[in-house]
Amino acid sequence: MLDHIAFHQKEWSTCNPQKHNKTQERLVRIEAKLDKLLDQKEASSTNANILEFQTKLDRIENLLTGLHNNVSKRVSNAVISPLFTRIGSRLIYVENGIKKSWDGAEETCREMGGHLATIQNESDLNSIEKELELHGVYWLGITDVAKEGEYVSVATGEPAPFLKWEEDQPFTLSHQYNCVDIYKGEMYDTDCSRSQYFICEAVG
Repeated sequence: MLDHIAFHQKEWSTCNPQKHNKTQERLVRIEAKLDKLLDQKEASSTNANILEFQTKLDRIENLLTGLHNNVSKRVSNAVISPLFTRIGSRLIYVENGIKKSWDGAEETCREMGGHLATIQNESDLNSIEKELELHGVYWLGITDVAKEGEYVSVATGEPAPFLKWEEDQPFTLSHQYNCVDIYKGEMYDTDCSRSQYFICEAVG
């Protein structure tokens, strides 16, 4: 429509000045209305996109909540593997033979009736460390994959109760390092895809 108006503006300019001025005023009003309509359309489109995004986000959150509840239920009903031994106050299994990614290790721990282990305190660390190979690197059940810099226990979803970082850790400048492992009693923020030994824990 704007092109159509522009096409005729030159033709209308040859009319008498009074008609020309009235026509120009009408054109200004029409263009103003068109601009307003375009702004309203863009705002409506933006609001629709926001609403659609929020709907999708709510759906994802509901799905994750359901998955977490299902996993927790399966773990609570699972038969705890006899490979677990009581170390300190907890049931622990240390894998010293097979290396897996963090996700693979967590899956194995769940199949055994537990989760990757979350160190609770210094005493807990000292008890578990006695079972580890001297130069072994082991996955723990701690990650900041959900939000960079916020380390939570995979077993509870709550903030990790105890962190003992190596001097230059954690490495928060890259989103590639989201899973925590332990080496010689100190914790590192590491690429989750690396294959390493792991420590499982179970309630019992």
